[in-house]
Amino acid sequence: MYLWVHYTDMVIALLQLPVAAAVWWAGTGPGASAARPSRTAAVAFLLLLGGAALRLAAGVLLLPWGWEFAGPRLVFVAPALVVAATVYLVWLRPAGEPPGEPPVYRSGQERVAAVVGAVGVVLVAAMAELAGTGAAAATGLAVLGASAMGWAYRKLRRRPAPEHAGWRPAAARVAVGVALVVAVAAGVSAASVLPARSSMTGGAVDTGGGAAGHQHRGGISVTELTGADTTAAGDVAVDRFTLTAQEATVRLDSGEQVAAWTFNGATPGPQLVVRQGDLVEVTLVNRLPGVGVTVHWHGVDVPNAMDGVAGVTQDAVAPGATFVYRFRAVQAGTYWYHSHEMSSVQVRRGLFGALVVLPRDAPVRDGDTVDETVLRHTWGSEDGVATLGLGSGVQRRAVPAGRQVRLRLVNTDGDPATFTLTGAPVRVAAIDGTDVHEPGVLPGARILVGGGARYDLVFTMPDQPVTLRADGPGIVYSPHGDAGPDHAAAPAMLDPARYGTPAATAFGTDSRFDRRFTLRLDERLGFYDGRPAVRYTLNDATFPDVPMLMVSDGDLVEVTYINRSGQHHPMHLHGHHMLVLARNGRTTTGSPWWVDTLDAGPGETYRVAFRADNPGMWMDHCHNLEHAANGMILHLGYTGVTSPFQTGSGTVNHPE
Repeated sequence: MYLWVHYTDMVIALLQLPVAAAVWWAGTGPGASAARPSRTAAVAFLLLLGGAALRLAAGVLLLPWGWEFAGPRLVFVAPALVVAATVYLVWLRPAGEPPGEPPVYRSGQERVAAVVGAVGVVLVAAMAELAGTGAAAATGLAVLGASAMGWAYRKLRRRPAPEHAGWRPAAARVAVGVALVVAVAAGVSAASVLPARSSMTGGAVDTGGGAAGHQHRGGISVTELTGADTTAAGDVAVDRFTLTAQEATVRLDSGEQVAAWTFNGATPGPQLVVRQGDLVEVTLVNRLPGVGVTVHWHGVDVPNAMDGVAGVTQDAVAPGATFVYRFRAVQAGTYWYHSHEMSSVQVRRGLFGALVVLPRDAPVRDGDTVDETVLRHTWGSEDGVATLGLGSGVQRRAVPAGRQVRLRLVNTDGDPATFTLTGAPVRVAAIDGTDVHEPGVLPGARILVGGGARYDLVFTMPDQPVTLRADGPGIVYSPHGDAGPDHAAAPAMLDPARYGTPAATAFGTDSRFDRRFTLRLDERLGFYDGRPAVRYTLNDATFPDVPMLMVSDGDLVEVTYINRSGQHHPMHLHGHHMLVLARNGRTTTGSPWWVDTLDAGPGETYRVAFRADNPGMWMDHCHNLEHAANGMILHLGYTGVTSPFQTGSGTVNHPE
């Protein structure tokens, strides 16, 4: 329902643009000041009026989702409808019709001015939905400017244009209109070009109602935030790995060959398995020609200097250079790693892999258990080849009956993927690396896994096939490894807000928060970095103009995500885990739902909370990386923390 209303409203707003142009043409052209308005002007105006009425109805239909969804439409559309209806009733209909006399209309000049005003307010309302409030304001100014120019031209013209002046006046009006549109588009395009150098330090900030502190003045650099416990001492194990970024041709099980960017010549890259408490040391070597690279540890709350974001916590590692990441594996769970330099390109091309942190007391893996990480990835465009690992079809695994199986599901794409498991009772053991409290047994599992998110499933292998599907590719587990996929009915969709049982947490819905932030997620038509694009905005702004969320060490922070767009936005906060407090106004009732990547669906509102206990400068962005590359990026900054790094075309850093 929400998607239908949302996109219907956008389509109507888009159609109002040519209709408004037609009204303008018919209502202000030669003969517009005549005693009687043209039939074309009246019909076009009725279409404009009808569109405004439909948009008002769309706003009313969105009221159940709340004022944040309906209000922006009603605030603009309701006044536009009132103005347009008044103009039609007063200036485009007869003012009176004495018996035996022709209809009497109001002054032609007054009518022209009224039509211009009505068209203007309708255009402003349409642009507010399509391109945002800034574009709406610019549209209003453009309408006023064009009206003033027309008025001045008529006043300065020495003699009125003849009623039948041929094609030249019309051609002139078309030329002027096209020139005006081109000039405005060129200006908007030029204004959207990103700075050649953008610093994370010194921009606008949002303090969330808390103290501003010293923000970025003085203080400590992100390069110094390496962690207080990253030295090998005593009985601490050190797990050392080398990841080499390089080109390679990989072969999918379908036979298709892909020119990939890989870690160590394979994609997914090598799975890094460590134990909780171990010191992890990873040396990144870049052998890619002509491009930089980094490694971000997705979901791992590493020290800020080790976060691997080009332009925020480090410079991208140049071809031929190396960088060493060191951090303590504090929390057991399923994570993954990927490049955070040109990530919308590099992750798609294969620069990713899995990181598994086993509990310190976990037994050594043996033949009695099966522990498999399943990474879903789409090669090529969003409509490209979907795979589990490198398998685009149905893969088969032999698992003897009675074995304990743990499947670690990872969605490396930006769009959500539905994972379905049938054939065995199953528990959802963990979400985003955090264990679910007392997970209940399900007859099967169907889970919408957002971009970048992870879910762990555990089950005992039965003496029949178990099928895992992920929107296309699949894996069949069976005692002899030769079974085909079953055709069982899909189970009910898992609701993580209601799954498991409650447990005590350090904070919750009734806590006193030091800072509160609201982030409104929208999609807008326009220009981004000088090119036509769908802009994905946060509070009607795009990177680098989104204010940084400022916190102080120890703050308890609440964030409300309101997704007013028609797209899923998996919001990923680096360096922290968020506790989901409520969804769409309803408090969560199951296990504490901890996430580092929260998939906010169209029309959804989430309240989350986290403790600001990891000082630094952290990205908070949509993990649909194409959305991030089109503006949906902001940062969480701690007071007193600075960054010497910059992003932009004039630097080596392009994080998305």
